[in-house]
Amino acid sequence: MEVVEWLKSYRIFINGILSERKVVAGTGYFDVLERDFYSAMHIAFYGPTIESMELLPDCFEAEERSTYETSEILHLVSGRDLFGMVCFAAEVPKVASATSGKSISSTSRCLHITETIENARSCVKLTREEEYELPRASMVYELDAYKDLELHICGKVIAWASRLPPKFHRESTEDKNNQDQIHVFLSSNDELIHNSVGYSVDFSSGDAAETRIPLGTIVGLGTTEEEESCSVYNKCGTKTHVIMKHRTLMVKHMHWYSTRENVSVCECRCSRARLPPSKFWLFEPRCGMHDTGGWYVETFGKNKKGRTVPSQRFWDGFDYQEHQERLHPAMYLIALAYRTLDIQDARMMRKQRIRDTIKGQLFRFLNWSKKLI
Repeated sequence: MEVVEWLKSYRIFINGILSERKVVAGTGYFDVLERDFYSAMHIAFYGPTIESMELLPDCFEAEERSTYETSEILHLVSGRDLFGMVCFAAEVPKVASATSGKSISSTSRCLHITETIENARSCVKLTREEEYELPRASMVYELDAYKDLELHICGKVIAWASRLPPKFHRESTEDKNNQDQIHVFLSSNDELIHNSVGYSVDFSSGDAAETRIPLGTIVGLGTTEEEESCSVYNKCGTKTHVIMKHRTLMVKHMHWYSTRENVSVCECRCSRARLPPSKFWLFEPRCGMHDTGGWYVETFGKNKKGRTVPSQRFWDGFDYQEHQERLHPAMYLIALAYRTLDIQDARMMRKQRIRDTIKGQLFRFLNWSKKLI
């Protein structure tokens, strides 16, 4: 991969340390310092060990795509290990499974604009027959932020999401219909749904295998300001969480808080630092199409003493003991992917406006030149 000339020797040195796994046997000061340095380099490069594939790590990275040619929006990685991704539903690539060695295959179908998504367990009937008015800029550039998404972990389709744009009426923007809505569904194509008490729900018989279990709805993620909040509703329409979007110097943040407690505790924290181009990185990028940086995701829970601590999450279905209090991790990751698409689309629209402005000025200058001639 591309690297600046003055950094090549450093990368060769680092690659030598990582490849040889040298063991320092001495007990002196410099021996201990060298051993700690080698250990720190391995941890920084390879990341923490994934203890169980049934649980998501309590901290991991979501690498953003660096080119619009790929449908893989986010790569979920721990160090150098890819264990999941968020993709466009109609363009799902095949990736080797980390558990069974099988390939990820798309189980979703392209939805038409008049399709109706019905689920017996859902309290809301979501129809796509209504007409929505997109911003004028979308007539020139097709927005990726309103495409359907799928979450894949360890070779399995875990969740599917659909986003509806706001109606842009004159009523108050506090109305849910005047904000974008992300509907997230848990895939039930697998035979068994995991739960923590040993009880399994069988969806393999009848029409149940084709249904999707509604997880919830995220309202206002893309229609609010850069530093604002948006709401999360469960399948019955009850508001359960608030997402706080804000930024510090060169870092974007998304924090998830539950509204069910008197004192809100952060349930998930996502941070996106602005990085230089990958050719200036000390470590070589893991993937050439995802070498622009990404989000650092941390999930939290409570221990037996009621203290907030880093906590892993079950991803293959529901953890029924915690489902009523904490969101399924698919909600975090789907929202993160749509947030990434919002940022990328906004960046693309700014570039397009600049190009249009330059073209307009150039066109007027050429017309003025013709009049002089």
